[in-house]
Amino acid sequence: MKQSINAVRYARRGRNLRMEPLEDRRLLALASLTAAADTFTRSGVNAGGASTLDVLDANGPGDRMAYVRFDLSQLNIDAISNATLSLYKAGGTRNDTIVPDRFDVYGLTNAPGATPQNWSESTLAEGGLGAEYAHTGGDGVDPSLVFSLDQESGAAVTESVTNAQGAPQTITGQDLVAFLNSRVDDNGLVTFITRVDAGAVRGWGYSSREDADPAVRPTLTIEYDEDAAPPATPQFYRQVEKLNRGVVVVRPTSNTAYVGWRMLGDDPQDVAFNLYRSASSGAPVKLNASPLTQSTNFVDSTANLNVANSYFVRAVVGGQELAPSESYTLAAASTVEQHLTIPLQIPAGGTTPSGESFTYNANDASVGDLNGDGQYEVILKWDPSNSKDNSQSGYTGNTYVDAYTLEGELMWRIDLGRNIRSGAHYTQMAVYDFDGDGRAEIVLKTAPGTIDGQGNAVLLGGDSVADDFRNSSGYVLSGPEYLTVFDGLTGAELDSIPFAPVRGSVSGWGDTYGNRVDRFTVGVAYFDGTRPSVVFGRGYYGPQSGRQSRNEVAAYDWRDGHLTQRWIFQAATNGANPDYIGQGAHSLTIGDVDGDGFDEVIYGASAIDHDGTGLYTTGLGHGDALHMSDMDPTRPGLEVFMVHESRGEYESEGRDAGGELRDAATGALLFQIPSNNDVGRGVAMDIDPNHLGYEFWASTDEGTRMIYNVSGEALYETPGGMMYNFGVWWDGDLSRELLDGTTISKWNNPGRTNLVSSGSSGINSTAGLSSNNGTKSTPSLSADILGDWREEVIWRRSDNSALEIWTTTIVTQTRLTTLMHDTQYREAIAWQNDGYNQPPHPSFYLGAGMQTPPQPLIYFGGELRGDYNNDGSVDAADYTVWRDSLGSVGNPPADGYHNGVVDQSDYGVWRENFGAVAPAANGTRAAESVAAAGLITDQANAPEPPTRGLSPVGYAAAPTAAPALASGAAGRTQRAPLASAMASPAPDHAPLLLLLSAEEQYAANSCVLAAPITQDAVDSSDLDDVLQLVFETWDSVAPLERPR
Repeated sequence: MKQSINAVRYARRGRNLRMEPLEDRRLLALASLTAAADTFTRSGVNAGGASTLDVLDANGPGDRMAYVRFDLSQLNIDAISNATLSLYKAGGTRNDTIVPDRFDVYGLTNAPGATPQNWSESTLAEGGLGAEYAHTGGDGVDPSLVFSLDQESGAAVTESVTNAQGAPQTITGQDLVAFLNSRVDDNGLVTFITRVDAGAVRGWGYSSREDADPAVRPTLTIEYDEDAAPPATPQFYRQVEKLNRGVVVVRPTSNTAYVGWRMLGDDPQDVAFNLYRSASSGAPVKLNASPLTQSTNFVDSTANLNVANSYFVRAVVGGQELAPSESYTLAAASTVEQHLTIPLQIPAGGTTPSGESFTYNANDASVGDLNGDGQYEVILKWDPSNSKDNSQSGYTGNTYVDAYTLEGELMWRIDLGRNIRSGAHYTQMAVYDFDGDGRAEIVLKTAPGTIDGQGNAVLLGGDSVADDFRNSSGYVLSGPEYLTVFDGLTGAELDSIPFAPVRGSVSGWGDTYGNRVDRFTVGVAYFDGTRPSVVFGRGYYGPQSGRQSRNEVAAYDWRDGHLTQRWIFQAATNGANPDYIGQGAHSLTIGDVDGDGFDEVIYGASAIDHDGTGLYTTGLGHGDALHMSDMDPTRPGLEVFMVHESRGEYESEGRDAGGELRDAATGALLFQIPSNNDVGRGVAMDIDPNHLGYEFWASTDEGTRMIYNVSGEALYETPGGMMYNFGVWWDGDLSRELLDGTTISKWNNPGRTNLVSSGSSGINSTAGLSSNNGTKSTPSLSADILGDWREEVIWRRSDNSALEIWTTTIVTQTRLTTLMHDTQYREAIAWQNDGYNQPPHPSFYLGAGMQTPPQPLIYFGGELRGDYNNDGSVDAADYTVWRDSLGSVGNPPADGYHNGVVDQSDYGVWRENFGAVAPAANGTRAAESVAAAGLITDQANAPEPPTRGLSPVGYAAAPTAAPALASGAAGRTQRAPLASAMASPAPDHAPLLLLLSAEEQYAANSCVLAAPITQDAVDSSDLDDVLQLVFETWDSVAPLERPR
């Protein structure tokens, strides 16, 4: 749905961090909206993808009526004061004359039995319409079930008709306004029904929202007063890795060193940097004359590269240098190159039961901080040379998963065993810090025979490591299946549970030989808005003819040492959600598509909401390529680009969408690329700075292949030798480069130029390297792993002796936060190893003409919960931080529960962790984080304390030498405000002063018990008893004697 500039501004405002209150005076706003969905009825046919809405008075049963829906829900509307609906005439089955008597419009209501307001243009058909469609008598619509906007029937509207092609037919008036306001007060979805009322066979057409000319698409223009107090969208702060600066140094020429480093997600936007070099372990020398503010890369042309040189940066915030980063040492006389090398330990090959020999190739990879040091490690899947597609029979060698440090240390190896068949669709690796302890875990589908990274068998119940469930064709179609969490540091099994979605009957998935049942996808999503969950999908095809089929997706949490299922979505041709069958892809993508703070799963041509319920399905069918981002920065929200396989599905219902761009939140089709083949490739990224937004192209086979812009306009012909597989941000501008095999190429409009390839010379030669996965020609991984925001590419050497991490050495003047602190992008790195690997995309538009992305809403895993002053221990000083920031919003340090506001739940976090101390290895960038946050709040902003119950506001340790005390009521002792008492940390056995909830505000002065309560007494076993004693003491004091 396209909206005017005003409408976009209001839609986006609801997703901003802070809401600016409107002034007392109301401002009149104007919005012009294009239809979000439209279709027309005709016998047994849905026309949701047609460019013309064909309306007809059949003078009997079978009238064709148009349904046109607009979405007002994203606008901040208090009351609409004026409105105009415009439909533009086009040629239909007939092209009769429009006159006012024949032009009827109605509003769809919530009357019982009426069509639901959230109808889908891809599934709404004559047989699925509600009771308002009374075609059987020839009248077309039941007037008792709709809101009349027909002037001739007495509605208070004005119709204006013009009998010319492309001319608008309009309605205005007070009844139109009344109908719209009634829909605003409901859910904001507004559907108009229009028919031909001729009393004879007459008809014409209207241009639909799919018309190539935006000027003639259905339009609703409204004037409205804004709501003075728009509801705030929940703001969730998401757990991410606490990365270091990712300093990387390579030698691109004989006399220069290229240095790159990260801008982190918690850095203030005006952070600057100083870069230092230490030669031969000497004193550091600052290389920049003034702090660096334009980029996070630097070319050092003054170093003596015949000696070892160590580089580090120091962030500058508010004019003050913060702690130094980790350093990166460029070895003396290092090789001129632009990559890092990770030596590999190749697994031994073997022989299958059928006598086939096999060896191993390094395959897909992922990254995670396995040891909590802020630097990524590489997790690598080893693929045997006889790995299989699910459609191919035959035995395979075992799949191995290794972990390597960037220095080349093999940390551990997991053997998945004989009962996990090897191939691109069988094993997907989920690498992420799922429990927030600051170290990543690895989640894998396992089975009897799996050996963890410590050499121990992974088994449940009475299963045996010797079990062999392979059949004579090499498939594993029976036997137990597990889901296992492995420790990222050691590779040891942490927990295993039975795997779901369960296999059950193989034939229930659509065939009998195992092609459909064992196709898996994996992902990571923030379903609660704050902490990551792991997602496993099973099955994405429809059935063979005459069979039933299943497609299922399950979500799991790894919390407190336990792996538990969050939800499972099940679809079956003979069960629930049959419309979702056969809509999946060989990959998935994940992000917050509807702006509610929770992630959704884009499962190919369908979407699953954060709670495990179906969100929508387009019905366009299975496909091989899938992309999601804010591809069109002129419209709100995210878009999905996908290509499709089956003409029978993507050409259904009047569509021709071999490739299609759709609204990620609703599935509404934005434009389509016609085809008549199985479209095996499709790419979406910004390659042309002359057109705002992404460009799109696909391996379609209908007419001339073209490259399209976000409006669906064909820009130019796709040249021969065009790349269709991957993309990478590599050079200095904001457009993305093409990545295919071991070649990185720049689009020149037209044509392309190779920047890196096997045929290039010098540091740009990738000779001796290989890509993976056959014709998919994908790298082991492409991601923002090191240095600035641009991406690195990991390729394997052709002899599998090493991985090479390639990093750009092209200087850029663009500075962005590391993409790994955008959670949609980080999730994409986690799922990139899925079946048909797809390139990652961020949640924001990244391309030519982009705006500065918003600061990511994040907090760091591995934090000491309750340590609100970030000094490595949870003590009384942290209570003071909580108390003084109570009620603050944003991401203040005392928001331990990470719900965007400092409240009672954050006190609970502090209380539960009181006395805890951070491990020494986990203390990184503490001072820097506090300084960068810069969040000092006024206690006056805190709400009144809650009414006293059985939970205290808090407790805090006072120093032994307390401030001077004054005599209080009834001789009781009172003390100075707690803030002064907390000026220094408390001794280990200091008396505790308890701040109690009371009917009155008394934060500065609290009762002190006659018998002091020591810190030793306040532990998890007897804290409740201590608090009960305090309450009893408080209750024994007469109200007038209580401290005020």
